[in-house]
Amino acid sequence: MLTVTGKREILRDRRYIYHAYKVFVEDSKNERTHRIFTMSTVYDYTAAEWFLDVRKSCRNSHGKIVVGVWGEVAGDWYNNRACRHPAADDPYSYLYICTGSQCMIYHLPDPGYHPPRCFAEFFTDPNVVAVSVGVEALRERMALEQRIWMKNVVDLGTLAFEGLQRQDLDLGRYDLDQLAKAVLGKHMDVIRPGKDMKWFDKDTASVWDTHYFKVFTPEKVAYATLDAYLCFLIGTHLYDMIKDRSTSKKDKKNRMNKKNKNPMKKN
Repeated sequence: MLTVTGKREILRDRRYIYHAYKVFVEDSKNERTHRIFTMSTVYDYTAAEWFLDVRKSCRNSHGKIVVGVWGEVAGDWYNNRACRHPAADDPYSYLYICTGSQCMIYHLPDPGYHPPRCFAEFFTDPNVVAVSVGVEALRERMALEQRIWMKNVVDLGTLAFEGLQRQDLDLGRYDLDQLAKAVLGKHMDVIRPGKDMKWFDKDTASVWDTHYFKVFTPEKVAYATLDAYLCFLIGTHLYDMIKDRSTSKKDKKNRMNKKNKNPMKKN
């Protein structure tokens, strides 16, 4: 079973504007707690610095940068909760991006504004791979609404089909929580909050915050972070699984070739 908590941090870096949080994902079965540093921002230059750090420190053994991504429409500010009946064409207002121990919550501009340049540069990098559930739809929405093109995307349902090789499971129809249990284990059962979870921290938000971008509650940040983190975790786990299987097959083939080239001599 997974439980997640969040804590808002005091902002000390005056060079960039963001709200900082620490998110703790507790795995009760394995008695482990994973800490994620999450920042929430609306400013391009702050996001650009975050992307720069990711490019420097988050490449895998193949030089790729795998990021979990998740999009969400605006919340209900007046009732301080998730929008109960969003329209099908409501644009995404938030994009969550996670690299494992680092996460960014970006408050997207309204459609029609200039697209964030740093996002366009990051997601068109051939070494960046964005993984999510229904990621093709997310890519189309980001291209239409923000003019941001995600060059390399991988759907977790498709990747799970290749990695798990379970013909008996309709993995393409699984949601995020179902995939987490199927790929990572039944203990990855997420305890989700109710629909009335408060999204916005109106008590500490200044007029500046309210006008430019909303201050999220630690609980909202915790679950937004968790969605992107699970995408990242499932994706990297499946990639490792597929890589290990491929390596095992290559090793077996090499041993067979070596054996055929050097047959034992009969006495």
